[in-house]
Amino acid sequence: MLAAFLFVAGLLAILILCGRCTAKFAAEKGRSRSVWFVLGALFFPLPSIVLALLPPRAQAQR
Repeated sequence: MLAAFLFVAGLLAILILCGRCTAKFAAEKGRSRSVWFVLGALFFPLPSIVLALLPPRAQAQR
């Protein structure tokens, strides 16, 4: 039981860390932090790659 609790706690910590990293990168690009936090937590490397390929929000509106 303790091992399962520690595993879940560690997994949640990793998900939050990945989500924060993606959300911070999204904010630098001018995108929504909350949406990219969820996407980054669930599918970590893919949202970061997508954000790297997207132009910054200011250039996309011109």
